[in-house]
Amino acid sequence: MNTLRKRVIGLGLVGIAFLGLGGCFEGELSDNEQSMMSDQPFAYVVRGYPDMGDTSSVNARPPLDPRDPYAFNPGARLMVRDRIALSSSEKDILKGYFGSSNYDVKDVDVSPDGERMVFAAHGPASNTAHSTWNIYEYTFASGQVRRVFADDDIANAGQDTNPAYTNEGRIIFSSSRQHSRGDWRLLDLREYLEDFSEPASLLHLVSRDGSGLAQITFGEFHDIEPNTMNDGHVVFIRFGRLYETLEDCTLENIDDPNFNTHPHGGGFGQGNGNGFPSGLEESKEWTVEDKCGASLAGEVENERVFVEDVLSMYRITPSGGNVHRYFGSLSEEFNDASFIHYMDPIPLDDGNLITIMRHIYNPNYGGDVVKINSKNFFAVGQPVDESVIGEAEESMTPGLVNFFPNQVSPSGWYSAVAPYGDGSGRLLASWAQCLVEDEEINAVCEGASTVENLGEPQYGIWMVDPASNTRLPVVRGHERALYTDIVIASRNDLARPYTGNRNDLNLENDTAVFHIRSVYDRDGTDMAELWDGGIETRRDLSLTQPDDRSERFIRVLGKRSIPPELEQAILTNEILNPSDGSRPPLGLTPLLGTGGRGLYDVLSYAMVEPDGSAMVKVPAETSFTFEVVNKYGKRVDLIAADQYNYNYLTQHPSSLLLEDGEILKCYGCHDPELDIPHARTDVELASANPGAPGDAMPFPNANPRILAQNWKDTMAEALADSLGYLPTTWADNLSYEDFWNNPPDDSLAFEVPYAGLTTPVPTDDPSCLTDWTSDCKATINYQEHIQPIWNACRVNPNDNNAITSCQNCHRAAESKSCPEGGGGGGASTNLLLGDGHASWDGRQLESYVELFEPDYYLKQENGDWVEVSDPDAEGACPNGVEGDLSVDHEPGTCFSRRLMSGRGAIASARFFSLFDDDTDDDEYEVEVEGTATIRESHQGMLSRAELRLIAEWLDSGAHLFNDPGKFEFPQE
Repeated sequence: MNTLRKRVIGLGLVGIAFLGLGGCFEGELSDNEQSMMSDQPFAYVVRGYPDMGDTSSVNARPPLDPRDPYAFNPGARLMVRDRIALSSSEKDILKGYFGSSNYDVKDVDVSPDGERMVFAAHGPASNTAHSTWNIYEYTFASGQVRRVFADDDIANAGQDTNPAYTNEGRIIFSSSRQHSRGDWRLLDLREYLEDFSEPASLLHLVSRDGSGLAQITFGEFHDIEPNTMNDGHVVFIRFGRLYETLEDCTLENIDDPNFNTHPHGGGFGQGNGNGFPSGLEESKEWTVEDKCGASLAGEVENERVFVEDVLSMYRITPSGGNVHRYFGSLSEEFNDASFIHYMDPIPLDDGNLITIMRHIYNPNYGGDVVKINSKNFFAVGQPVDESVIGEAEESMTPGLVNFFPNQVSPSGWYSAVAPYGDGSGRLLASWAQCLVEDEEINAVCEGASTVENLGEPQYGIWMVDPASNTRLPVVRGHERALYTDIVIASRNDLARPYTGNRNDLNLENDTAVFHIRSVYDRDGTDMAELWDGGIETRRDLSLTQPDDRSERFIRVLGKRSIPPELEQAILTNEILNPSDGSRPPLGLTPLLGTGGRGLYDVLSYAMVEPDGSAMVKVPAETSFTFEVVNKYGKRVDLIAADQYNYNYLTQHPSSLLLEDGEILKCYGCHDPELDIPHARTDVELASANPGAPGDAMPFPNANPRILAQNWKDTMAEALADSLGYLPTTWADNLSYEDFWNNPPDDSLAFEVPYAGLTTPVPTDDPSCLTDWTSDCKATINYQEHIQPIWNACRVNPNDNNAITSCQNCHRAAESKSCPEGGGGGGASTNLLLGDGHASWDGRQLESYVELFEPDYYLKQENGDWVEVSDPDAEGACPNGVEGDLSVDHEPGTCFSRRLMSGRGAIASARFFSLFDDDTDDDEYEVEVEGTATIRESHQGMLSRAELRLIAEWLDSGAHLFNDPGKFEFPQE
């Protein structure tokens, strides 16, 4: 130890980092410089240590925290060197651009050709032209800096951070501007992180010249630190929160702010009012008492809420398609190790990722260089299959790095990393030796060192060679210098534009396919096993016939968004949303009706085969979602029958987008509560569907002429291969043909085309009626396509084929829509289907409001229903009122039932039971005196095409306008 100290004194502070390293050298470095050198330029961000400060508040985050993308810490510098060598010169490329050193900069990325780099920078506080975080680009050859958004007003309309190049040459970045919601400075419609009262920072895409700006992720979270993989996918970090309700927190000292201050734990990922302990040295499990002490008051008495921060790794295509969890969660739940996070995961040439893993409260701002084996693991401890060996996380540095604040880490700390990208496996990393101070003498840490005399580390930039376990200096370290970004301007010859997996189905132009192995598969579990004998029983035609299954079709819906300018105009319109309180504001009701924010087009249908598989064609370059429907075109997730086990088949929660000719495979459905990536296309997942029994074999008890080409092929794959085409339709036709019985049963076939409509077909393109292509779509607007059904003259088969219309019977004082038709009508029918504005509020449509008006019913102990005219009357509903989705009928409880429900077609049983014989909605029906007579008088009045159209409209949200371009503002 004494000899070591003498050598340190002789070398001085600059040379400290040469000591205590296997493979590091003193004196002449010519051979070693050769091993580290590269003629490629490199760049790095250097700054002084920011003060960790007080981070005990629920809304306070430490400096350089990835959860805080908008934080401004002036004084950083972006330095560029012309080559990787100890003797190369450096220059600050932004001081002249901003005219001051008081700028901040971060999030540096290099283009695939190695010629440019993009980064986020915030001008000095006094610089009004650069007053927010903006995206800039630097060209290595010319040394020129330019801002991507040249116009000051456009550039400063949001906080733009975390830029990265896509392999197509565009720039993906994170921004608070939320471009899809319009100019928030006029009317702020952005999504917010509620706990932090700050707008969500979400991913956007833009061309290098600042054109073509588009938002590609949505939600109440921060999507940050994107990087592009060689195959064109973009991997990024999503920061959100988990909320756990605690009902047993009755400790007397629960509100004591010092309750959870103990030697080895506390603080928690979110702070929640408790101070972060200064002496934390190891991970501590969080007990119920810990969580109670760090919880927040809930909405009800004695209820507490524990909040945990979660950073998860996601992946997305560069156009915004197929966003999915990629590598588990970056939080170890209920443990202080949840403070340890990945910083800026960087794709490697082998398909894995490299990152700095550090504790966000470590005042040294350093951790370890870690390789994430994402190709073979879904998360830590979750290999993609049983044959995988090794670990999900692997340190790439010599020795053991300790993470927690004030720990002695003899192998030092790392704060930034960049792969050389030349096939050598070398890394350029910012590294600091662990130092201790003893009587004003600095020495390297040893096993016996303690935190009491821990000195400040001195970061420098080093070449790290994991293969030889060596480090060599490139940029000498100095006191209080912190390097937070490093990039090397190397060309990536492996980078290619995203194309996805290609199909060989010879489909129409601009068409893609997604393949579901089985809708009965949920995270690898056979959900048909409990009640229906399992997938092998469902697919056996001798045991299960098509009409025994409610799950008959996949319906594909194109996702639209409300133009932000229109949304703002509606919300500020003085007729629809008066500001003076003269009438109640309608919000977006005149556009959305009873539905949520999503607007939809119907794009296509595909049969669900007996094993639950489906191959579905979709228009390329179109955001879509999908849902499972029955033979009547009704979404099945609302079926409430006993022993129905497939209510998880809800509309797919996130949008997908596929390239022309791409095929996307998914294995089944997913429980969102499970932290398991399920939509990865680069690994084989466990499947509950056993598939074909062998190569070139038929399925058991199925049509023997349909042969699977390969073992484990699904029935959808086998059918497409046998037919030589994909038996799926565009939106113009809902059709079924039996292929699987032996022999096929022609009596089971049916089709319900839009051509069966006598009212307007839901497409603006007349050519789609005769030649439906991938460019066609069905867009259902209430006034344009549903109201005409009520007005249309038709034969009444229940009244000697007399001519009438729905509106003829269900009208107020206005003229009949079918003047020569019968139907007495009048307000006494309790349903008005006129196409005018409501007499009680001229801003709303009469028929629409009437269809969704709730009625209330009480079920007697003998099973009879009784209508309740006033549910608020004393004693009318002794046990309260349940909503229209409730089917468990408790005595004394009233239930609302609408003729139509914006929740979907199945919940609209009061309407459909008048016209069809669908049993899937029986639990939502109400039988009162006279119901049977009403049903008899309506049978056969609407065609299957009309009922299909109404079901599609209800299941997609029951909007007044799915095409916002058709919306018209009311006149006074």
